[in-house]
Amino acid sequence: MPSYEIHIHCVGCDGEHPLLTTVHLDCGPDHKQSIAESFPEGSVPPQLLAIRGRSALSLKTGKKIKVDNDDQFFLVPTSFF
Repeated sequence: MPSYEIHIHCVGCDGEHPLLTTVHLDCGPDHKQSIAESFPEGSVPPQLLAIRGRSALSLKTGKKIKVDNDDQFFLVPTSFF
């Protein structure tokens, strides 16, 4: 089963930060892609639903940011690195 790291787009610094969370999905993208792009019809797997509304720390600004939509969450296949 493919594994993916979760990264977020940070509106505070316009960068991207890892959430240090890995999920395993039966069917996911073969390249870095947002959750919104990966599941356009809204059938998001439960393990991804659990991260919605989560806060993250901007590594550049040091401030907490709240991630509110699936366009800001990215699935990154672990082989992408």
